[in-house]
Parts: sequence; C-alpha cells; structure tokens
Amino acid sequence: MFEFKDTVRKLQALAHPIRLWIVTLLAEEGEEMYLNQIANNLGINRALAKIHLKKLEASGIVESRVVLVEGEARALRYYKLGEFDIHVSSKKLKKEAKNDGK
Repeated sequence: MFEFKDTVRKLQALAHPIRLWIVTLLAEEGEEMYLNQIANNLGINRALAKIHLKKLEASGIVESRVVLVEGEARALRYYKLGEFDIHVSSKKLKKEAKNDGK
C-alpha cells in the first residue's frame, strides 16, 4: 500500500538544503555522529543543526540515541541515517489524488 502521508513527510524533510547536507554527511560517514560533529562539519551552529535534525528524525530519515558521558553530568545525542525508501510513480500519485491522499 502506498503511504502518501509518509512519503510527503519524507519529501518535505528532504526539501531543505541543510537537511540534504546532513543526510549526505551521515551517508558519507556511515557511522553515528553527535550534534557538534554535524554542526562543525557543515559550518552551522548547533541550534540550527538541532532544528533540522529534529525534522529529519520526525520523518524517519534519521535516528538518534542518547549516551551519558561517563564521569560527567552530560549526555551526547548521536545521530545516524535510518533505513528509508521513497518510491513515487505517476500511477501511485494518480491513485492517491483520486483518494485525496487518504
């Protein structure tokens, strides 16, 4: 079954250049990265990186986990690229258009 809303959410998440850079960076690195690493690699501040990572995570494109730093009262959130597919065909779009995306 074609999940129109899920596909729309993923496409919207990928529709911003910074989010595409984040996805590309995580794909190239092939491993988890924490927020500061991502921000520093892209030359953006932590707050901006966090906003975009939240959008990517909400769409299922990126996954995260929190790791407590031993001996310190802080935690690091690590991000990695999740498993996702986006398949869109004209046939499926026509069907969803007739169903108003439901």
